Amino acid sequence: MKVIIIGMWNSFPKGLEPTSGYLVQKDGVSILLDAGSGVAANVQKYTSIHDIDHIFLSHYHHDHAGDIEAFMLARKMARQLKRVDRNLKIYGPESGTIVKTIRRAKYSTFMPIRAQKHYTVGPFQIEFHRNEHPVETYAMRVTDNEGSVFVHTSDSSYRSSLVRFAFGADLLIIDCKLYEGFDGKVDGHMNAEQAGRLASKSDVQMTLLANLPHHGELEVLLDSAKQHPTNVVRLAEAGMKIEI
Repeated sequence: MKVIIIGMWNSFPKGLEPTSGYLVQKDGVSILLDAGSGVAANVQKYTSIHDIDHIFLSHYHHDHAGDIEAFMLARKMARQLKRVDRNLKIYGPESGTIVKTIRRAKYSTFMPIRAQKHYTVGPFQIEFHRNEHPVETYAMRVTDNEGSVFVHTSDSSYRSSLVRFAFGADLLIIDCKLYEGFDGKVDGHMNAEQAGRLASKSDVQMTLLANLPHHGELEVLLDSAKQHPTNVVRLAEAGMKIEI
């Protein structure tokens, strides 16, 4: 599978680079994990917005779901102009005010996600892990038909259950907006040291740090994560493409 980093900033876009969004492709099938601010515009560098029929939202905070209505409007227009004949399927937690909007939309279909549930979309199977965050939030594990695995933690404080969920992944993207020494438990976030610990314990092949902060030196964030023995650890970058 191919994973393309559409955006990876925390809270709001940085210049023209979006917040959370990850395009996953294989065998002509494209799915999108998260649709944060700026993702709808930037994903079109890599595929037509009308070719994305499945969007998985980890939760509904703006930096993870702020562009979802743009995707819904694009599908409405495409259906009305008869460019496509399929509804947009939006997968997400059942709690959240946006769920009512999605359910009422004529050309979008809401699909609930929860722990222990999974969906199959083309060559992909998508599983979910309930995170520790102020709102209902899920990590996602995508496995393709050849056994390659991509895991995105989304927002969560450190949990040992995330180690089990991510274990053995080929690619692990960890949302990590805090520098070492900051306690993110109350707000449901990991710091850089905890992200490195998760990567090390999960025995993954490659780790990308995402949900990046707009302040400080990002190389310091990376160095903190690297203090734990693991394989490749890098900062996520908009436009980065990873084949696994």
